[in-house]
Amino acid sequence: EAEDTAQLNESSLAPIDGGWRAWSFLTAAFMVELAIWGFPNAFGVFLEAYLRDASLTSQPHANSLLPLAGTLSSGIIFCTERFTGAVTYPLSTRYPYYRRHAMWIGVVVCWSALFGASFAKTVSQLVFFQGVLYALGASILYAPSMSYLAEWFARRRGLASGVIDAGTAAGGLIFPLFLPQVIEAHGTSLTLRYISYGFLGVMIPSLAMIKPRLPERRTAHGPGPRSSASDKSWMRSSQFWLVVVANTVQGFGYFLPQVWLPTYASALNISASKASLTVAMLNGASLLSRLALGTLSDYFAPWLLAAITLSTASLATFIFWGV
Repeated sequence: EAEDTAQLNESSLAPIDGGWRAWSFLTAAFMVELAIWGFPNAFGVFLEAYLRDASLTSQPHANSLLPLAGTLSSGIIFCTERFTGAVTYPLSTRYPYYRRHAMWIGVVVCWSALFGASFAKTVSQLVFFQGVLYALGASILYAPSMSYLAEWFARRRGLASGVIDAGTAAGGLIFPLFLPQVIEAHGTSLTLRYISYGFLGVMIPSLAMIKPRLPERRTAHGPGPRSSASDKSWMRSSQFWLVVVANTVQGFGYFLPQVWLPTYASALNISASKASLTVAMLNGASLLSRLALGTLSDYFAPWLLAAITLSTASLATFIFWGV
């Protein structure tokens, strides 16, 4: 009887790895990723405009502080999403109903950061709103939304992860195509305000489509997962720490191109609109690679894929940069 009940409960759930509800979740998660990362990935366009603004560059240490808004935004999201993920995973296991509440809190914080940055008059205010506050809100929004992925995709999880991750590059591809014209016509302040409204316009329908596949309850599901001594054996693994060190070192150079490409292009007397295309091209290539790697990860070992991509990036850096 218990087995029949379990089969009945399973049959009442939406299908996994397919069906309109799974694909609608994937579409919405892609849009969340696009909205979260599109703005930081296109910060180089804003930086180029800020460095031409005399009211900002005349402030003390402006040339060194303004780039921090972009690197802090991307860096904090990368760092804190690991921490918030470690916190929200056990919490979402015990209180899965409140994951959506956390996502809406993240939306409000991100919108407040963008809207507040549109009124910033000093470099420090820009760094706080565009760099720190936006990143914290994005981390709160991102971690719960990704916790639904395992409910909707199992066999095709690599493909689904690649599609969601491609939203990061898609935002970096789309934003640089229209930001220069909007900034030129309306200035950075109004542009930030427009982006804040657009952010809400994307997030409201997207979060409405991000729903759990499994039933949720408001009350705790028991004591939650507890780590045992065997669960922590990975901390003594040399392979784990090798991956951590390698990932950290390669991350030092990850943000430099997308932040400085438009400024570097402008220094070569390239127009602002064409300079922004360098960021779009970078993210366009990233979009294709994320989709491809997500699909290939369902069939090939991640070590092989990582070795190929990192070797290619290293060779390109040593051969072409500075030529």
